[in-house]
Amino acid sequence: MDNKVSPQLAGNPFIDRMDIELKRAQRYQIFVSLLVYDLSFLSEAKSDNELSLKDIILQAITQAIRTIDNVTLLASDKIALLLPETNRQGAEIASKRITSVVAECLKAQNLEPEFQTVSPQMASYPDAAGMKTIKDFLTDFSGQYN
Repeated sequence: MDNKVSPQLAGNPFIDRMDIELKRAQRYQIFVSLLVYDLSFLSEAKSDNELSLKDIILQAITQAIRTIDNVTLLASDKIALLLPETNRQGAEIASKRITSVVAECLKAQNLEPEFQTVSPQMASYPDAAGMKTIKDFLTDFSGQYN
């Protein structure tokens, strides 16, 4: 299995961390999960203060996750969460919690809670369950940063 991160992604702290956690999970046969939320529906939304709405959401998620988890804004319209030592069922539980955190942020900004209908893309190792793998996400992200 090729475990190299593409050169385009080298140096991106979140991608580097995702690569490290995936290698660790493979080596020790432990779980790691990734959630990716599409926030493109917020492109027209404005916040009530100087921070962008995506920054407000990112801060709220950062406060709601465990210390070992990582969150970042990918490209301009996706939020990704890396959940080390978390199986697919744990990622699904975290997804529900994050969805409610984001819905509260939108409500505080007087926006309709559209986010409650948005489901994240999810990948887990070693349980890909026939879905997109974490390695597939790494490949996709490399295309976004070319």
